Amino acid sequence: MARNLPGIDNLVSAPDGALYATQELPNGAGKVIRLQQGEVSIVALGFSRSDGLLLRGKQLFITEEIPEGRVLEFDLTSKKQRVLATLHSPEGIDMLPDGALVVSEDNINGRLLRVPRDGKRAPEVILGGLNRPEGLVAKPDGTVIFAETATGRVLSFRNGEVNVVVDDLDEPDQVEIAPDGSLWITEDVDDGRLLRLNNGALETVLSGLRSPQGMAFGADGSIWLAERGRQRILAIQSSNSR
Repeated sequence: MARNLPGIDNLVSAPDGALYATQELPNGAGKVIRLQQGEVSIVALGFSRSDGLLLRGKQLFITEEIPEGRVLEFDLTSKKQRVLATLHSPEGIDMLPDGALVVSEDNINGRLLRVPRDGKRAPEVILGGLNRPEGLVAKPDGTVIFAETATGRVLSFRNGEVNVVVDDLDEPDQVEIAPDGSLWITEDVDDGRLLRLNNGALETVLSGLRSPQGMAFGADGSIWLAERGRQRILAIQSSNSR
């Protein structure tokens, strides 16, 4: 679908068919880009390792995966942005049922935090002692599913309880729930896989990928996948995603 995108990382799809993506580049070179009908445009720039990405209405939420990384809200209409929190290597981001954000910190002693959107209240640690939590997704019932990269596991967390969803993976990185309710996972290694977990069965959708990162799902059943190692976004047609 698109090539020559260094640092390509996380993806979100918009109702109009556009695709937004982060480019995780250092020292203020990070960007959010928009792709539609083969055209690539810059939406926002000036980030340091822009990583996590979330779209809600006209608001983009972005994380910077650096030691004092910002969690930002960017208005697509006004082009204004504001800092909601500064965390230690924030990465995964999603919205909880109450409208607050849940964010992971990619560290050896990593955490999941609840980040209020008013920018005034301090973030609240909801789970600590994790070993490099990265991508995450929040379900409508408040369950947070996240990749614990260093242990090769995907875990779920709800009401203080942690459960293993799947283990024995090779550096799981990003997780996403497809429209059919299945869980999709990428492995961030040179010979990485795109995986699908459905009704307890884990299958390999694609293998031989170089550092696959974020995924997004289109209304037509398309799957978009960021393959950072080859600096490209893949568009995959799969009946499994419908």
